Amino acid sequence: MSTRRSRFEIYLDILTQVKRGVNLPTRIMYSTNLSWLSLNQVIKQLVFNGLLEENNDMSSDRRTKTTYRVTEKGEKFMEYLGHAIKSVKLEEIKV
Repeated sequence: MSTRRSRFEIYLDILTQVKRGVNLPTRIMYSTNLSWLSLNQVIKQLVFNGLLEENNDMSSDRRTKTTYRVTEKGEKFMEYLGHAIKSVKLEEIKV
């Protein structure tokens, strides 16, 4: 059984998936292995902090299609957080 992910690891996972092109909410949910409620809470936090940008498009059948895009601030956050997580994991291995 795997260990629980930290909040920052979940943030990094969502941002990485969106950066790779997985930008629909249900696809993000499946690729990050989160529940719908957890995903919505985290995405709301990421949008509020300016790490993700939300785009709402109306399709021809009147349904709103929400997509997400990583902002420049989000890309910097991914870079710094990725380095921090890797360095912490290296320290755990050395001990």
